[in-house]
Amino acid sequence: MDMNLNMAMNLNRLVFKFHCFLWSFNRSHFYRDLSDNITRRVGIGAFLERAASNARIFKDSTAVRVYQAMSMRLAAGQSATLSEIVLGIAPPSDQLLMRSVDDAGASQAQALLLCADAVEFQQRSLRVIGFELIVPLVAIPIVAAITYITSGIVTGIAAGGSDPEVWNGFNGFARWLAETVTTYAVGISIAAVAAIAGTIYALPRWTGNLRLRVENWPVLSLYRDYNAAVVLSAVAMMIRSGRTMVEALEALRSPSQPWLRWHIARILRSIEDNPTDYIAAFGRGLMPPAVRARLASLTDSNRSFDEALIVLGTSEIASLEKRVKLSAEAMKWALLSVFVSVAVVLSIGTMSIASSLASSSDPTTRLLHRVQQN
Repeated sequence: MDMNLNMAMNLNRLVFKFHCFLWSFNRSHFYRDLSDNITRRVGIGAFLERAASNARIFKDSTAVRVYQAMSMRLAAGQSATLSEIVLGIAPPSDQLLMRSVDDAGASQAQALLLCADAVEFQQRSLRVIGFELIVPLVAIPIVAAITYITSGIVTGIAAGGSDPEVWNGFNGFARWLAETVTTYAVGISIAAVAAIAGTIYALPRWTGNLRLRVENWPVLSLYRDYNAAVVLSAVAMMIRSGRTMVEALEALRSPSQPWLRWHIARILRSIEDNPTDYIAAFGRGLMPPAVRARLASLTDSNRSFDEALIVLGTSEIASLEKRVKLSAEAMKWALLSVFVSVAVVLSIGTMSIASSLASSSDPTTRLLHRVQQN
């Protein structure tokens, strides 16, 4: 009985987590609705009950489960703040934003709107990255299959016996490339998967001077640009909610992954060493050059650096999204170029080899070749 009960409880937790995942795509609407209700002085408990009731009308079982869970926490006294109410329901990245909402006091409604803006920015950026990744995810397996088939054709021709003259120059390179692909296909596949897994593992963890030197490489630059945009958006939201810039950075540092924590620590150390040179502090690797240059321009036209950060992280959010899109496109073409280049070389090589074989088997060509040898 105990085992069956545990299995049922674990299954229920998994189902609830799945509901939370689905709900997270629309959570910015929840934050906006909550902001509106706070403005109208509607209690959070009453708001959650009404939200669950509306979800039943629309037959939205996901929203019903989520809002019921929030209501139960509130009724049981387990949650006294908004960050505690959504803990484990909204993504972990929302916790920093919701804590800023908790600290906003009388400005909670405005802070929730800023939180919704930050969440929507993150979602738009992730959609851009996902869209740009679709092309290589679909194209690379197709190109890899074409490459393997073409390699088999070339190696088959080579194994069939032919005039050694056929394999001079470009044809010889195509043959070597084809033999390498067919011989080490399994090893190449394993190495590619290992490289992808290693990169995914290293992105949030790898720190140090070497990382700074290669930060402009396609995949690494995309990770940097996305995180820089998220940090700017979150810092702008927290400053507008009443925190200082240093407090906002400190709040972001503690729960972050090692790479982002390292970058934020470098910014904070730079501010401690030179409290007036904020551009130098934010230019220590986290911000891409284009964003850093724009931040410097905004600093010249605003009363303070904090105001410049707010402008960049809110009203100029489109420029940050554009930067993320450019980095995602660069990564897409970088991933495609390697596989497409090999496929193109082998395809051209196949045509060149076929032409050379036809030429070498022509009697006139053979006679001319013998005359030249004599």
